[in-house]
Amino acid sequence: MRSPRRRGCGRTITIPILRSGILARKFCRAGACAEVVAVFERSLYLRCADMFLCIGTPSIGNGPITMIGDFASASELSEFGLRPGLSVSIADRCLTIAGSAQFSFDQYEVWRPSRWCVPRSHRELRSVCDAIVRLAAVEGPEEGLAQIYRLRERGTDPTPLARIARAHIARFESWLSDALETHHTEPTTSRDAIEGLIGLGPGLTPSGDDFLVGALALLDALAQRKAHAALAHAIATAPRGLTSPLSDYLLRAAASGHVGEPLCRAVSAVISGMADAAVASLREIGHSSGWDMLVGVGSALKVVAAARRAALPVDEARCTARRGGAE
Repeated sequence: MRSPRRRGCGRTITIPILRSGILARKFCRAGACAEVVAVFERSLYLRCADMFLCIGTPSIGNGPITMIGDFASASELSEFGLRPGLSVSIADRCLTIAGSAQFSFDQYEVWRPSRWCVPRSHRELRSVCDAIVRLAAVEGPEEGLAQIYRLRERGTDPTPLARIARAHIARFESWLSDALETHHTEPTTSRDAIEGLIGLGPGLTPSGDDFLVGALALLDALAQRKAHAALAHAIATAPRGLTSPLSDYLLRAAASGHVGEPLCRAVSAVISGMADAAVASLREIGHSSGWDMLVGVGSALKVVAAARRAALPVDEARCTARRGGAE
Protein backbone atom coordinates (compact mmCIF):
# COMPACT_ATOMS: atom_id res chain seq x y z
CA MET A 1 0.00 0.00 0.00
CA ARG A 2 1.44 3.35 -1.00
CA SER A 3 1.38 6.19 1.49
CA PRO A 4 0.57 9.83 0.74
CA ARG A 5 3.60 11.73 -0.51
CA ARG A 6 4.22 15.44 -0.55
CA ARG A 7 5.34 17.34 -3.59
CA GLY A 8 7.05 20.65 -4.13
CA CYS A 9 7.82 22.42 -0.81
CA GLY A 10 5.27 20.28 1.02
CA ARG A 11 2.32 22.25 -0.31
CA THR A 12 0.47 19.53 -2.23
CA ILE A 13 0.03 15.96 -1.10
CA THR A 14 -0.72 13.00 -3.37
CA ILE A 15 -3.09 10.41 -1.94
CA PRO A 16 -3.60 7.05 -3.69
CA ILE A 17 -7.19 5.87 -4.13
CA LEU A 18 -7.52 2.26 -2.95
CA ARG A 19 -11.15 1.46 -3.81
CA SER A 20 -13.97 3.14 -5.71
CA GLY A 21 -17.70 2.66 -5.93
CA ILE A 22 -19.47 2.45 -9.28
CA LEU A 23 -21.15 5.86 -9.01
CA ALA A 24 -17.89 7.40 -7.80
CA ARG A 25 -16.22 6.32 -11.05
CA LYS A 26 -19.14 7.78 -13.00
CA PHE A 27 -18.69 11.08 -11.16
CA CYS A 28 -15.06 11.33 -12.27
CA ARG A 29 -16.00 10.58 -15.87
CA ALA A 30 -18.90 13.04 -15.97
CA GLY A 31 -17.09 16.35 -15.74
CA ALA A 32 -13.77 18.14 -15.60
CA CYS A 33 -14.46 20.26 -12.53
CA ALA A 34 -16.20 20.12 -9.18
CA GLU A 35 -16.23 21.83 -5.78
CA VAL A 36 -15.64 20.73 -2.19
CA VAL A 37 -18.96 21.12 -0.35
CA ALA A 38 -18.30 19.48 3.04
CA VAL A 39 -15.32 18.26 5.07
CA PHE A 40 -15.55 15.98 8.11
CA GLU A 41 -12.98 14.16 10.24
CA ARG A 42 -12.96 11.03 8.07
CA SER A 43 -14.49 12.15 4.77
CA LEU A 44 -15.15 14.98 2.37
CA TYR A 45 -17.81 15.53 -0.27
CA LEU A 46 -17.41 16.97 -3.76
CA ARG A 47 -20.20 18.20 -6.01
CA CYS A 48 -20.43 18.39 -9.79
CA ALA A 49 -23.86 19.58 -11.01
CA ASP A 50 -26.35 17.27 -9.24
CA MET A 51 -23.81 14.49 -8.61
CA PHE A 52 -21.75 13.93 -5.45
CA LEU A 53 -18.56 12.08 -4.59
CA CYS A 54 -17.38 11.06 -1.12
CA ILE A 55 -13.65 10.55 -0.49
CA GLY A 56 -12.78 9.05 2.86
CA THR A 57 -10.55 6.96 5.04
CA PRO A 58 -10.98 3.16 5.12
CA SER A 59 -12.85 3.44 8.43
CA ILE A 60 -15.99 4.87 6.75
CA GLY A 61 -16.52 1.73 4.67
CA ASN A 62 -17.03 1.30 0.94
CA GLY A 63 -20.01 2.65 -0.92
CA PRO A 64 -21.37 3.39 -4.40
CA ILE A 65 -20.47 7.09 -4.32
CA THR A 66 -17.32 6.59 -2.23
CA MET A 67 -13.62 6.51 -2.99
CA ILE A 68 -11.38 5.18 -0.22
CA GLY A 69 -7.99 6.86 0.02
CA ASP A 70 -4.76 5.92 1.74
CA PHE A 71 -4.42 8.83 4.18
CA ALA A 72 -1.71 7.04 6.18
CA SER A 73 -1.52 8.27 9.78
CA ALA A 74 -3.58 11.45 9.40
CA SER A 75 -6.20 11.65 12.16
CA GLU A 76 -8.40 14.26 10.46
CA LEU A 77 -8.77 15.33 6.84
CA SER A 78 -8.51 18.96 7.90
CA GLU A 79 -4.77 18.28 8.31
CA PHE A 80 -4.54 18.42 4.51
CA GLY A 81 -5.96 21.93 4.33
CA LEU A 82 -9.25 20.73 2.85
CA ARG A 83 -12.25 23.01 3.29
CA PRO A 84 -15.59 23.75 1.59
CA GLY A 85 -15.45 26.01 -1.42
CA LEU A 86 -12.17 24.76 -2.88
CA SER A 87 -12.23 24.07 -6.61
CA VAL A 88 -11.55 20.58 -7.94
CA SER A 89 -10.15 19.59 -11.34
CA ILE A 90 -10.67 16.07 -12.68
CA ALA A 91 -8.43 14.29 -15.19
CA ASP A 92 -8.13 10.71 -16.41
CA ARG A 93 -5.70 9.56 -13.73
CA CYS A 94 -6.16 12.01 -10.87
CA LEU A 95 -8.41 14.47 -9.08
CA THR A 96 -6.82 17.65 -7.75
CA ILE A 97 -8.18 19.94 -5.04
CA ALA A 98 -6.70 23.41 -5.50
CA GLY A 99 -3.57 23.91 -3.47
CA SER A 100 -4.32 21.10 -1.03
CA ALA A 101 -4.34 17.52 -2.29
CA GLN A 102 -4.21 15.31 -5.34
CA PHE A 103 -5.94 11.91 -5.45
CA SER A 104 -4.44 9.44 -7.91
CA PHE A 105 -6.41 6.74 -9.77
CA ASP A 106 -3.38 4.75 -10.94
CA GLN A 107 -4.35 1.56 -9.11
CA TYR A 108 -7.62 0.90 -7.33
CA GLU A 109 -10.21 -1.82 -6.92
CA VAL A 110 -13.85 -1.38 -7.89
CA TRP A 111 -16.09 -2.10 -4.92
CA ARG A 112 -19.31 -4.03 -5.44
CA PRO A 113 -21.61 -5.29 -2.68
CA SER A 114 -21.82 -9.00 -1.93
CA ARG A 115 -24.93 -11.04 -2.65
CA TRP A 116 -27.59 -11.12 0.05
CA CYS A 117 -27.63 -14.20 2.26
CA VAL A 118 -30.64 -16.52 2.64
CA PRO A 119 -33.07 -15.00 5.18
CA ARG A 120 -34.45 -16.72 8.26
CA SER A 121 -38.11 -17.65 8.70
CA HIS A 122 -40.75 -14.98 9.22
CA ARG A 123 -41.02 -15.93 12.90
CA GLU A 124 -37.29 -15.47 13.42
CA LEU A 125 -37.38 -12.19 11.50
CA ARG A 126 -40.13 -10.92 13.78
CA SER A 127 -37.91 -11.71 16.77
CA VAL A 128 -35.16 -9.65 15.16
CA CYS A 129 -37.59 -6.71 14.91
CA ASP A 130 -38.23 -6.95 18.64
CA ALA A 131 -34.49 -7.09 19.32
CA ILE A 132 -33.89 -3.97 17.20
CA VAL A 133 -36.52 -2.09 19.20
CA ARG A 134 -34.92 -3.12 22.49
CA LEU A 135 -31.41 -2.15 21.35
CA ALA A 136 -32.56 1.19 19.95
CA ALA A 137 -34.42 1.97 23.17
CA VAL A 138 -31.24 1.47 25.18
CA GLU A 139 -28.45 2.55 22.83
CA GLY A 140 -30.06 4.87 20.28
CA PRO A 141 -29.25 8.60 20.36
CA GLU A 142 -31.74 11.09 21.68
CA GLU A 143 -31.84 12.72 18.25
CA GLY A 144 -33.20 10.96 15.19
CA LEU A 145 -35.82 8.26 14.81
CA ALA A 146 -34.48 5.82 17.40
CA GLN A 147 -35.98 8.10 20.03
CA ILE A 148 -39.40 6.76 19.03
CA TYR A 149 -38.42 3.48 20.67
CA ARG A 150 -36.76 5.26 23.60
CA LEU A 151 -39.92 7.21 24.30
CA ARG A 152 -42.05 4.08 24.13
CA GLU A 153 -39.85 2.24 26.62
CA ARG A 154 -39.34 5.12 29.04
CA GLY A 155 -42.74 6.76 28.88
CA THR A 156 -41.33 10.25 28.31
CA ASP A 157 -42.95 13.01 26.28
CA PRO A 158 -42.25 12.87 22.54
CA THR A 159 -40.21 15.57 20.82
CA PRO A 160 -41.69 17.40 17.80
CA LEU A 161 -39.67 15.16 15.44
CA ALA A 162 -40.88 12.03 17.22
CA ARG A 163 -44.54 13.10 17.02
CA ILE A 164 -44.30 13.87 13.32
CA ALA A 165 -42.16 10.85 12.47
CA ARG A 166 -44.41 8.39 14.33
CA ALA A 167 -47.39 9.40 12.20
CA HIS A 168 -45.39 9.25 8.94
CA ILE A 169 -43.89 5.86 9.78
CA ALA A 170 -47.33 4.46 10.56
CA ARG A 171 -48.54 5.74 7.20
CA PHE A 172 -45.52 4.18 5.48
CA GLU A 173 -46.10 0.81 7.14
CA SER A 174 -49.75 0.85 6.08
CA TRP A 175 -48.72 1.69 2.52
CA LEU A 176 -46.10 -1.07 2.46
CA SER A 177 -48.57 -3.61 3.84
CA ASP A 178 -50.99 -2.77 1.02
CA ALA A 179 -48.18 -2.94 -1.55
CA LEU A 180 -47.21 -6.42 -0.35
CA GLU A 181 -50.79 -7.64 -0.25
CA THR A 182 -52.13 -6.23 -3.51
CA HIS A 183 -48.92 -5.66 -5.54
CA HIS A 184 -50.46 -2.33 -6.51
CA THR A 185 -50.32 1.13 -4.98
CA GLU A 186 -52.23 4.24 -5.94
CA PRO A 187 -49.99 7.18 -6.88
CA THR A 188 -51.76 9.50 -4.45
CA THR A 189 -51.33 7.05 -1.58
CA SER A 190 -47.67 6.58 -2.45
CA ARG A 191 -47.06 10.32 -2.46
CA ASP A 192 -48.70 10.75 0.94
CA ALA A 193 -46.78 7.87 2.49
CA ILE A 194 -43.34 8.49 1.01
CA GLU A 195 -43.01 12.21 0.43
CA GLY A 196 -43.88 12.92 4.05
CA LEU A 197 -40.68 11.14 5.07
CA ILE A 198 -38.38 12.70 2.47
CA GLY A 199 -36.49 15.58 4.08
CA LEU A 200 -37.93 14.88 7.54
CA GLY A 201 -35.42 15.99 10.18
CA PRO A 202 -32.27 18.13 10.23
CA GLY A 203 -28.82 17.58 8.73
CA LEU A 204 -27.21 16.81 5.38
CA THR A 205 -29.07 13.48 5.30
CA PRO A 206 -32.35 13.95 7.20
CA SER A 207 -33.71 11.11 9.32
CA GLY A 208 -36.63 10.38 7.00
CA ASP A 209 -34.29 9.91 4.04
CA ASP A 210 -32.06 7.51 5.98
CA PHE A 211 -35.19 5.61 7.06
CA LEU A 212 -36.21 5.11 3.43
CA VAL A 213 -32.70 4.02 2.41
CA GLY A 214 -32.82 1.34 5.12
CA ALA A 215 -36.28 0.19 4.02
CA LEU A 216 -35.15 -0.06 0.39
CA ALA A 217 -32.16 -2.21 1.34
CA LEU A 218 -34.31 -4.56 3.44
CA LEU A 219 -36.89 -5.05 0.67
CA ASP A 220 -34.10 -5.80 -1.80
CA ALA A 221 -32.49 -8.31 0.57
CA LEU A 222 -35.78 -10.16 1.06
CA ALA A 223 -36.45 -10.19 -2.70
CA GLN A 224 -39.66 -8.17 -2.32
CA ARG A 225 -39.22 -6.94 -5.85
CA LYS A 226 -42.64 -5.41 -6.49
CA ALA A 227 -42.70 -3.55 -3.18
CA HIS A 228 -39.12 -2.39 -3.74
CA ALA A 229 -40.02 -1.20 -7.24
CA ALA A 230 -43.07 0.66 -5.91
CA LEU A 231 -41.02 2.42 -3.23
CA ALA A 232 -38.22 3.20 -5.67
CA HIS A 233 -40.72 4.65 -8.15
CA ALA A 234 -42.31 6.83 -5.48
CA ILE A 235 -38.88 8.21 -4.56
CA ALA A 236 -37.74 8.67 -8.17
CA THR A 237 -40.89 10.61 -9.07
CA ALA A 238 -40.96 12.76 -5.93
CA PRO A 239 -40.44 16.48 -6.57
CA ARG A 240 -36.91 17.81 -6.27
CA GLY A 241 -36.23 20.17 -3.38
CA LEU A 242 -37.88 18.11 -0.62
CA THR A 243 -34.49 17.40 0.95
CA SER A 244 -30.86 18.48 0.69
CA PRO A 245 -29.12 17.98 -2.68
CA LEU A 246 -26.70 15.43 -1.21
CA SER A 247 -29.42 13.42 0.49
CA ASP A 248 -31.55 13.56 -2.65
CA TYR A 249 -28.66 12.04 -4.62
CA LEU A 250 -28.07 9.30 -2.03
CA LEU A 251 -31.77 8.51 -1.80
CA ARG A 252 -32.22 8.22 -5.56
CA ALA A 253 -29.06 6.09 -5.74
CA ALA A 254 -30.54 3.75 -3.13
CA ALA A 255 -33.76 3.60 -5.14
CA SER A 256 -31.63 2.36 -8.05
CA GLY A 257 -30.12 -0.38 -5.87
CA HIS A 258 -26.94 1.38 -4.73
CA VAL A 259 -26.34 1.31 -0.95
CA GLY A 260 -23.15 1.38 1.11
CA GLU A 261 -21.17 -1.43 2.68
CA PRO A 262 -22.08 -0.73 6.33
CA LEU A 263 -25.80 -0.88 5.51
CA CYS A 264 -25.29 -4.04 3.42
CA ARG A 265 -23.55 -5.68 6.37
CA ALA A 266 -26.29 -4.56 8.75
CA VAL A 267 -29.13 -5.84 6.58
CA SER A 268 -27.34 -9.15 6.03
CA ALA A 269 -26.99 -9.45 9.80
CA VAL A 270 -30.67 -8.64 10.33
CA ILE A 271 -32.00 -11.25 7.91
CA SER A 272 -29.55 -13.74 9.44
CA GLY A 273 -31.06 -13.13 12.88
CA MET A 274 -28.18 -11.11 14.35
CA ALA A 275 -29.52 -7.80 15.62
CA ASP A 276 -26.42 -6.98 17.68
CA ALA A 277 -24.18 -7.29 14.61
CA ALA A 278 -26.52 -5.02 12.66
CA VAL A 279 -26.30 -2.32 15.31
CA ALA A 280 -22.52 -2.64 15.44
CA SER A 281 -22.32 -2.07 11.69
CA LEU A 282 -24.42 1.10 11.69
CA ARG A 283 -23.99 2.85 15.02
CA GLU A 284 -20.96 4.90 13.90
CA ILE A 285 -22.55 6.32 10.74
CA GLY A 286 -23.09 10.02 11.33
CA HIS A 287 -24.69 11.24 14.54
CA SER A 288 -27.97 9.40 14.04
CA SER A 289 -27.97 8.34 10.36
CA GLY A 290 -27.04 4.72 11.05
CA TRP A 291 -29.78 4.38 13.65
CA ASP A 292 -32.29 6.04 11.32
CA MET A 293 -31.42 3.49 8.63
CA LEU A 294 -31.87 0.71 11.17
CA VAL A 295 -35.32 2.03 12.12
CA GLY A 296 -36.23 1.89 8.41
CA VAL A 297 -34.89 -1.66 8.18
CA GLY A 298 -36.88 -2.70 11.26
CA SER A 299 -40.07 -1.00 10.11
CA ALA A 300 -40.02 -2.66 6.69
CA LEU A 301 -39.02 -5.99 8.23
CA LYS A 302 -41.96 -5.92 10.63
CA VAL A 303 -44.40 -5.43 7.75
CA VAL A 304 -42.80 -8.10 5.54
CA ALA A 305 -42.70 -10.65 8.38
CA ALA A 306 -46.39 -10.02 9.12
CA ALA A 307 -47.29 -10.36 5.44
CA ARG A 308 -45.41 -13.64 5.17
CA ARG A 309 -47.12 -15.03 8.22
CA ALA A 310 -50.53 -14.01 6.86
CA ALA A 311 -49.73 -15.80 3.61
CA LEU A 312 -49.16 -19.14 5.35
CA PRO A 313 -51.85 -21.83 5.19
CA VAL A 314 -54.08 -21.67 8.28
CA ASP A 315 -52.84 -24.96 9.80
CA GLU A 316 -49.19 -24.01 9.32
CA ALA A 317 -49.75 -20.56 10.80
CA ARG A 318 -51.37 -22.09 13.91
CA CYS A 319 -48.50 -24.55 14.28
CA THR A 320 -45.98 -21.75 13.94
CA ALA A 321 -47.81 -19.66 16.53
CA ARG A 322 -47.84 -22.59 18.99
CA ARG A 323 -44.10 -23.15 18.50
CA GLY A 324 -43.42 -19.47 19.07
CA GLY A 325 -45.50 -19.49 22.26
CA ALA A 326 -43.75 -22.58 23.57
CA GLU A 327 -40.42 -20.82 23.25
